[in-house]
Amino acid sequence: MNTATLTGPIQRFFREMSPMVRLLVIINIVIFVVPYLLDQLGVVYKAMSLTDLLLIHGAKDNIAIYQANQYYRFLTMMFLHGNLVHLLFNTFAIVQIGESVERMSDRNRFLGIYFVGGLVGGVASYLYSPNPSVGASGAIFALIGAMGTFVLTNRRAEGENAKQILGNIAFTAMINIFFGYSMPNIDNMAHIGGLLGGLVTGFLLMPRLTEYLTESGVVRQRTPLTWGWNGVIVLVALLFAIVAVAVPAL
Repeated sequence: MNTATLTGPIQRFFREMSPMVRLLVIINIVIFVVPYLLDQLGVVYKAMSLTDLLLIHGAKDNIAIYQANQYYRFLTMMFLHGNLVHLLFNTFAIVQIGESVERMSDRNRFLGIYFVGGLVGGVASYLYSPNPSVGASGAIFALIGAMGTFVLTNRRAEGENAKQILGNIAFTAMINIFFGYSMPNIDNMAHIGGLLGGLVTGFLLMPRLTEYLTESGVVRQRTPLTWGWNGVIVLVALLFAIVAVAVPAL
């Protein structure tokens, strides 16, 4: 079989992605695949596989965060996945949802929504779920929330489609939260927290659409909130204050 037959679609898949979505997908894949391959070669560190090492030192672990101040886990948990199915599911979701959010906003605002919304999900899990947790699901739910906020705040510009789009977004969020409650080992607190974080960060960072009638037709202008990033900074500061004083679920 010609190698180009296999690599061509993969190259097109990555080339057609928006830049930050592509970067996140590559990072997630590399962090999962490289340790797995080294594990297969028998590479160990202190009698521990590299995959286990990453999970032990990078997962959301309430005791490690609370007693050892390992706050970095709120970030590293977003890049770790428990198995291949988990990785593939989240990668597909990042591409499907993230593409729309990045193109509706811009690179920096997309990353702000992804990471700050994911941080809200991590903090919610820290407060209400005692179990260790990994995965980008909280950040993905933040993207869903941001899309909902975008359509809601621009419902006049979206016209009759707004209600249907909002219904689809709400259904997607609710069905995934339902599955989270009906299946074991799913951190639904991170999902719910991420969704709420996405609603807030989406309100702060997603643009407002304004329509102008010109000789050539209707022109849409995207205008972000001038104080949006200030609101995000306040939100992040509030989250760290909560983590600093709150007792997690143990």
